[in-house]
Amino acid sequence: ELDAEVSADIERAGRLGIHAVPTFVFEGTYGISGGQAVEVFAGALDQVWRELHPQPLITIPGSADNQACGVDGCAPVS
Repeated sequence: ELDAEVSADIERAGRLGIHAVPTFVFEGTYGISGGQAVEVFAGALDQVWRELHPQPLITIPGSADNQACGVDGCAPVS
């Protein structure tokens, strides 16, 4: 049973292109191979977090004047 799990992990690692130990994979997209500095991990975690939790556009009070502007000028938006 354990042999099958290890074989499956090795096969998956091969499909992901992993050839170094240790390798850390975040969200199935980002990989860090080998021994790396803390800053490398912090940067990867920050990037993954920002992609998974995008910040909504924050409207500054008083800036929403119900107009949309384009190449032909501005017009009220209902």
